[in-house]
Amino acid sequence: MKLHQLKYLIAIADNNLSITAAAAKIYTSQPGISKQLRLLEDELQIKIFERNGKQLVGITTLGEEILNRSRKVLQEINNIKRLTSDINPSAHGNFTIGTTQTQAQYVLPEVFLNFHKQYPNLRIDLKQGSTDHIIELLNKQSIDFAIASGSDELGPDIVKIPCYQWDRILLFPQDHPLGDLVRPTLEDITQYPIVTYHVGDKGKSSFINSCRAENLEPNIVFTARNADIIKTYVKRGFGVGIIASMAFEAKSDRDLIGYSTKEILPRCTTWLAFNKNLFLRKYMKDFIQLFAPHISEKDYKRYLFQDNSLPSNNEIRPEVSRLPMHEMWHI
Repeated sequence: MKLHQLKYLIAIADNNLSITAAAAKIYTSQPGISKQLRLLEDELQIKIFERNGKQLVGITTLGEEILNRSRKVLQEINNIKRLTSDINPSAHGNFTIGTTQTQAQYVLPEVFLNFHKQYPNLRIDLKQGSTDHIIELLNKQSIDFAIASGSDELGPDIVKIPCYQWDRILLFPQDHPLGDLVRPTLEDITQYPIVTYHVGDKGKSSFINSCRAENLEPNIVFTARNADIIKTYVKRGFGVGIIASMAFEAKSDRDLIGYSTKEILPRCTTWLAFNKNLFLRKYMKDFIQLFAPHISEKDYKRYLFQDNSLPSNNEIRPEVSRLPMHEMWHI
């Protein structure tokens, strides 16, 4: 068994089981990957992939276990490289973070500005997407850190650190009937078409759940992952919008009324996550300190060594309830 065989195995799995796409991704030849895959399967005397003729159509149960362990092997190799290079005070290389549009545009710019001053030779690679996509990248070890929101359980190999909370904002044009109400309720909101964030593949939405708890069915007519797109459609009269509070800027959005939903919808929690097998270099620890100054090294070590396989509920965990709100967040 050779390391490059494990690398090829991961490349195939991460490119929709296409050997052609895997070869292009890692700059090698398709016949070379096919040959090494055959050699690996012959050595292990098992089939890693399910086949339909010559086409790969799935991963066997044992193949999934081999794939997971291969990722850990390659990550440990990267950790060794990081360990030896961390003695150099001037960090070089790439720091890859996956996050949502809201975090990237409204939360992280100031953090990255200060971080770049500390590490001018370090290249920051920011990958944006839905929370589901970011979690997928994290599990594939395609990113170092993930920053997103939600109550998703990320699995036993992922360290998930709650960082801060935020409320949502209800948006509508200046002349909208909701503007005549002192305290709009969920029942009031569901009388109108809704424009809000895209619900992930898992179909989880605390807004929808809150409505159904009151026997209400929201009429969601348009969804997007980008808060600015949602605001654009609200301004055009498509419906009332619901976005993250940090994405509403009173000056630039002065043609919209923003109403806090803190009394009618549960608060959301933004977390930072990474693989527990990742070697945390000094610049990674410094980034955590810049991103969430209230999280100490002792705090994230506590998360690092806790049993993540146990079920948890972020809404009732005491450490989450004590998190700062975004508008009080000093970054």
